[in-house]
Amino acid sequence: MIEMSETELDLGCEHYRRKCKFVTPCCDKIYTCRFCHDENETHPVKREEVRELICSCCQTRQKVQTECESCNQRFGKYSCLECKLFDDEDRDQFHCEGCGICRVGGRDKFFHCEKCNTCLPNKLLNDHRCVENVSRSNCPVCLENIHTSRIPCHIPECGHLVHRTCFSELLQAGHYACPTCQTSMLDMTQLWKYLDDEIEMTPMPDEYKNYTVDILCKDCHRESVVKFHVVGLKCLNCGSYNSCRIKGSPCQSAAGSSSDTSEMIRLEVVEEPSSSGESSSNQNLQPSE
Repeated sequence: MIEMSETELDLGCEHYRRKCKFVTPCCDKIYTCRFCHDENETHPVKREEVRELICSCCQTRQKVQTECESCNQRFGKYSCLECKLFDDEDRDQFHCEGCGICRVGGRDKFFHCEKCNTCLPNKLLNDHRCVENVSRSNCPVCLENIHTSRIPCHIPECGHLVHRTCFSELLQAGHYACPTCQTSMLDMTQLWKYLDDEIEMTPMPDEYKNYTVDILCKDCHRESVVKFHVVGLKCLNCGSYNSCRIKGSPCQSAAGSSSDTSEMIRLEVVEEPSSSGESSSNQNLQPSE
């Protein structure tokens, strides 16, 4: 084996440290990794079709293998010939047959859920909502493919996945519901209590205090008839304000109703309900490539 200094061996790109480059089958060009290729070309590379690589130490072009056939240099401390993955950084990489890709974080810390068809943290083994093929989709915020993304994922209790960075951006922008199913992704107890207090301190005018609306709760997925209030519409079943108005009879004129009437008046629906889901939790999922 050729002896090289640590500086000379520190090869690779911004995505991976490795001592080889791929010959891409789609355009017969040379790139250090698939991300470098996809960032510079108008088409994605199919890594399963890669058949050749070039040693970064001696520049020998050869078939895909773990060590150079000329200088015997190992292309990466971690190697997976199935994924064509070489990495000199120790990130507890492991190959998951179910996912069909390599992931980071340690095989002993994850399990593969057959229905979700993805790896999940062990703490969710018997405590998660299955969503069929959940990772075989795009992040609902940035629209990047989640299954092969190198960005860790946030896993709310509703089971839908969103990039952890995108989740943080949602919270910063004041959005607390899952972009896919609209279920609350956090424990909203304190906010619901705040809205209770706001409603208590903001009584509706007499001519509107008996108006009611039909609502659908996006957290417990149940319908109820509640008093209308401009601050929010509280679910009678779970106390959530994450609700939307649904069916209702035509709105009756406030001028035609007396303030002391005991009959509730239903307001007409003004918006359609969104799809529903569950509440939230915070876990991480991250593929290696």
